[in-house]
Amino acid sequence: MLCERCNKKKATVFYRESIGGRVRAFRLCGECAEALEQAGELEDVSAAVAGFLSPFALSDESGFSLPFQGLCGGSGSTGGCKCPSCGATMGDIASSGKVGCAVCYTVFSGELAGAIRSAHGKAEHTGRISAGYRARLEKTERLMGLKQQLKEAVNNEDYESAAGFRDAIRSLEAEL
Repeated sequence: MLCERCNKKKATVFYRESIGGRVRAFRLCGECAEALEQAGELEDVSAAVAGFLSPFALSDESGFSLPFQGLCGGSGSTGGCKCPSCGATMGDIASSGKVGCAVCYTVFSGELAGAIRSAHGKAEHTGRISAGYRARLEKTERLMGLKQQLKEAVNNEDYESAAGFRDAIRSLEAEL
């Protein structure tokens, strides 16, 4: 996509603002964005988004260097690993700022966790979920609690309680 202002260079800055119901959106190259910012036509938002962008440090070779080690092998692997569902790489996600599909969250979980945490304060979903998934999630949480109680009972040498926890764990695991 080309810069909307010069129509020569690749657009790397995507700016959108909504003030008083008036929406403005720009797709600009770095030089045009800087010129508009200096002219006072664009607000400098770099300080506001710095925390979100910090996991993606610029690199000379591939464009991005990732400080996290994810499921795709090594630290900073931007080109080697691809999402099996949509084919996106971590480099694609970093350059566009958008995740390709739902599977990308699993494939690139290590790389995305820091960015999501810095943008939202936490990396766990807290919104609405389906009833079936909610039931499975509650069982999984109850299973983790039972395993912790089992561990404490064994440490305290309370083997009767530990046997009860063990049986409850087995029945929950059978349900899952």
